[in-house]
Amino acid sequence: MNILYLIPLLFVTACASNRKPTVVQMPRPVPGTTLPSEEIESVRYSENLKAYNVGRYVDPNSRLVMHERHVVYRVETTAKWNLHPNAPATVALGPAVQIIDPARKDGPTTSEVVAEVNRQKAATQAVIQQGQRLNDTLTQISTALDANKQVAEQNRQLKTELDLTKQRLDLLEAELRRQQPANPAPRGTTETTTQDW
Repeated sequence: MNILYLIPLLFVTACASNRKPTVVQMPRPVPGTTLPSEEIESVRYSENLKAYNVGRYVDPNSRLVMHERHVVYRVETTAKWNLHPNAPATVALGPAVQIIDPARKDGPTTSEVVAEVNRQKAATQAVIQQGQRLNDTLTQISTALDANKQVAEQNRQLKTELDLTKQRLDLLEAELRRQQPANPAPRGTTETTTQDW
């Protein structure tokens, strides 16, 4: 019978475990801060209102009602978020941290980065100098080519003049041979003909 008393005791001790109740910890609320009016446009565009002056008119829903002249205000564009960062904005929650715009922030400057930038600058400078030397060489080649063309043109003119001169000389020699007598004078004669050319 002693065992029967022990069974409920076992159940009671089994239910009384060492589990502590779980406590859900909520983050501490941070009070919101109101943005100054000059910084609001960098976060959200405000709505645009326009005023329209309306003259007398009859109500389109009821012909028995006439409206007197008055002003009607209309929302032209509603408020919307500014997705284009104009200036760094402060975060309203948590510690005062600014949003970093990577386009306006200098990158990390380590010795390796500085060395690489200097190496790239030197390489760029060398390429620019080589380009200038290449341009100078091309200018000299162009000048020499123009001079060569002029010399070739002069040589062509000289060749045509030489050909014309040879033709004229050949014609003169042919004319001279035609004018010489067919029978030359005997050697023993007193008359000697001299040909000075």
